[in-house]
Amino acid sequence: MEALYHSALEVSGEERVALLAKSDPDLRRAVEALLAQGGSGEVVLDRPAWEQASSLIDPAPMQFAPGDQLGWYRVEAKIGAGGMGEVYRAKDTKLEREVAIKVLPASVAQDPERRIRFEREAKVLAALNHPNIAHIYGVEERALVMELVEGETLQGPLPIDTALNYARQIAEALEAAHDKGIVHRDLKPANIMITPQGMVKVLDFGLAAVSQPSGEGPSSEIRAP
Repeated sequence: MEALYHSALEVSGEERVALLAKSDPDLRRAVEALLAQGGSGEVVLDRPAWEQASSLIDPAPMQFAPGDQLGWYRVEAKIGAGGMGEVYRAKDTKLEREVAIKVLPASVAQDPERRIRFEREAKVLAALNHPNIAHIYGVEERALVMELVEGETLQGPLPIDTALNYARQIAEALEAAHDKGIVHRDLKPANIMITPQGMVKVLDFGLAAVSQPSGEGPSSEIRAP
């Protein structure tokens, strides 16, 4: 984000337009807004460009406090945040179980086309029933309800036997997703949780490419949790 912003400052006219046209649409709009704020471009950024862009893309994020309700889910605590939303621990008051709720940015939730695509593809992801994939339980207003996974993200170095065990579980999870036409596309240690029992849980299929059945158009991209 910051690199693109500063590159755009160095050019103008058609050259700037061509440079921005190569970027992601959301990223382009954010950088264009930053450039507009800067006028001549002689701007001193008090915060990194990506932080300013985040507030421009999503000026009014939905936030919760302990005790707030979202459907029949009661929020207990905020447990994380990232570029694709905030994550809360919550209680499913119907089934009496702990869940995680990821609240989507307004840039996704308020765009009708992207929201329809998100909801459709969230159903595809919810169909993944595998012990090494964190389950998606449902979709609420601007939020995804998921399995709450306790544990720690993958870290090394690891003993060879442990590394092979984790690699096997990760491969089995990805194979199950591929069988459904889903490619993770953001696999990294931060998206792999290890439970206290040593079970791998692959998280955050938020950049997954979902293959459409024949005749329904090209593969699309879901930006979810």
